[in-house]
Amino acid sequence: MRLLKFLVVLAISFTQIVWAEPVQISGQWIREAPPNAQVLAAFMLIDNQSSESQTIVKVTSSDFEAIEIHQTVEHDGMMYMHKQEQLVINPKQKLILKPGSYHMMLMQPKRQLTTGEEVELTLKFANKEELVIKVPVRKSAINEKPSQHHH
Repeated sequence: MRLLKFLVVLAISFTQIVWAEPVQISGQWIREAPPNAQVLAAFMLIDNQSSESQTIVKVTSSDFEAIEIHQTVEHDGMMYMHKQEQLVINPKQKLILKPGSYHMMLMQPKRQLTTGEEVELTLKFANKEELVIKVPVRKSAINEKPSQHHH
């Protein structure tokens, strides 16, 4: 019986490792917000090391009511955020989620998040796979410039 349990656990673990390798997440962080802020932002580097496109269709977390993927674009000198229904990472490409570009909008936090804490995000892909990542909360990047954003 122990051997069977071990083999089941091993099979499940191997399946997760095999799929997790094509998509690597690094440099992830959530911008610390003032107390009672209703929206925070998450940033990261998504590296698709596979030969197929990987499409993120949803992001969830028990720490937020909702999470949306947005892209910030400039038009006539103003910055606008556009909600994205999905985020496609092309084969053998990297996509940077950063201030002033693609990012995740973390809405209605269920608790106050401060620098040094970690949040668990679940990235859900079109192929039904999921990738759970831990994202640290930190203050804004030193070289980040303030800008006006409009939805």
